[in-house]
Amino acid sequence: MQTTPNRDEMIKDVIERELVMFLNTKNEGGTASCQEDPDMFRKWRWMTFSVLSDEYIASYHEDLIQAERMGRNLMTEKYARMDNLIPCVSPNMDKVRAITAIERQWMQELFQEFPFLFPQSLARFDMYFPAEMETLSERSLDLYRQCVDTAMQKGENLARTRYANFYADMGMGTLEELERRLRAKIHQSS
Repeated sequence: MQTTPNRDEMIKDVIERELVMFLNTKNEGGTASCQEDPDMFRKWRWMTFSVLSDEYIASYHEDLIQAERMGRNLMTEKYARMDNLIPCVSPNMDKVRAITAIERQWMQELFQEFPFLFPQSLARFDMYFPAEMETLSERSLDLYRQCVDTAMQKGENLARTRYANFYADMGMGTLEELERRLRAKIHQSS
């Protein structure tokens, strides 16, 4: 996805708004270890937005502003949903399920293509992704679905592109290079 100064600034603002909410999310056991690394939070969230349209990012930006005005913390809601501590917060579960099914398929393909780089199961995705989608407004869900549909029409896998962007941004190389290095490392140690 092409970047422009306005797009980059909008993504930065979205991430900073999310970060404030994230840092204000209370956990049962105290501060979570991931809350102690805001820079990594920024990188992971940038990865998410790196493949999404300007229209989606602008709509989600508005979701965050609306939530702030209403005193809602979308990060708290997301994590509470992940742990089933609160009831569903979305009236659009059919849309959430449809988007989640496609993203899950993409993650499964990524795990199969790069088993050394992604040795984990889909259990974390199954908890995290739908909970995040549930916090979106109907407009944002529709725009997210447009991003998914556009990618499918082009034969793209947004999960793969996200991770490729992340590792490239971190200066770690391509997914293929990382997979080869991990495979060689594991074979050397066995």
